[in-house]
Amino acid sequence: MKSFLLSLVAFFAFNGRASANIWENRIRAFEQVGLPHFYNAAVQQKIDSLLANDNRRTSLMVAKQAVFQPYIDHARQVYGMPWFIRFLPAANTSLNPRYTDPDGSTGIWPLNFSMGKKYGLKQTAILDERRSLSASSGAACHYLKDLQGIYRDWMKTIVAFRIGAVRLNQAIRQAGNSLRFEDIYKHLSPAEQQHIVNFYATVVVMYHFEETGMKKESYPVIKSDTATANCLIPVSFFEDKTGITSAELQQLNPEFKSSVIPWFGEPATFHIPAAKRASYLKVRDSLCIMLLRKYTPPVLYDTIITVRDSITYVELKPRGERGIEPANNSADVPAPAPPAKVWVVYKVKPGDGFYTLSDVFDCTITEMKSWNGIRSNVIRAGSVLRFYVPYSKKKYYEQINRMSAVEKRNIANKD
Repeated sequence: MKSFLLSLVAFFAFNGRASANIWENRIRAFEQVGLPHFYNAAVQQKIDSLLANDNRRTSLMVAKQAVFQPYIDHARQVYGMPWFIRFLPAANTSLNPRYTDPDGSTGIWPLNFSMGKKYGLKQTAILDERRSLSASSGAACHYLKDLQGIYRDWMKTIVAFRIGAVRLNQAIRQAGNSLRFEDIYKHLSPAEQQHIVNFYATVVVMYHFEETGMKKESYPVIKSDTATANCLIPVSFFEDKTGITSAELQQLNPEFKSSVIPWFGEPATFHIPAAKRASYLKVRDSLCIMLLRKYTPPVLYDTIITVRDSITYVELKPRGERGIEPANNSADVPAPAPPAKVWVVYKVKPGDGFYTLSDVFDCTITEMKSWNGIRSNVIRAGSVLRFYVPYSKKKYYEQINRMSAVEKRNIANKD
């Protein structure tokens, strides 16, 4: 009987709202493994919301965590982040790769445009690596490492990750320059406070999920393999030739922003279903040729027979829109189309750095290093760098060589 009553008490302790002290003790126990203690009524309210499991949202989030965690943990280990950081995406976005904040921050973490650019993520009209599980996790953990180097306090770091270091520093000043998080917390808006509240509630519920009595959910996973493309391929054309559906591509590549497989002048890597890899390999090397044939109109030729000095001459000439064109009329021969991108050369000036040059030349630091074979984090005045820029803006980028340091900084600050 006694054991039955203890079991009953335990059941209500784990599932009822009267168990606030138990959840607080569990959060306090995290101090022994590196997570500072933080608990208040708002944290308990969020815990209760997660335990309610409306529409199985919490169970689904736990199922997603099992699928996404290898990507997160790989980046976490590369940058030396502690165990509890693996739950930050769940707390911020419920692990939705296409989540987007009103300010434009996107991805499971999520990251804003400037942070994505700072940490080398591609962000274009057709591709946004802030939505890539692996790329965004690497950038986010790098950012967290930098913030922790500044604040030396995980509660401040986690809040700064979402609201920005500038806003957190403002709250610190409003708190009389106090470094106690409890003082700083009072000067955050309710929406800003919610970030740290969500984090602590999510960590403790997901960590103790097996003891909550909630039912496990399964998250459908498509086993994937990597593939490459050597040109820009419409998804509809790719689907027709490989049998890999657009829905499968979008699920495996949330970084795709439009209905094309991106290409930036070098082989693009993306994910396809492992079960369909064989069908892809059959057409991989001919996809770009088939695409060119599909969208390039056929050339019609006319046979021209002339007789000069009793000798018959036979020529094949492309047929023009207005009939047969004269053979030597060079004015009617269309000029070759200019290249999409060209190289421009820049001589490094004193005061130049990776961030400024990547801003003014509209590229990432990773691209800049790749184009110039740079492996270190130092560039020296007098060295010559190459930048791969749109042909239509070639003159604009060439004139950067003649700009002063102030002019370049002004351009960078406008981006």
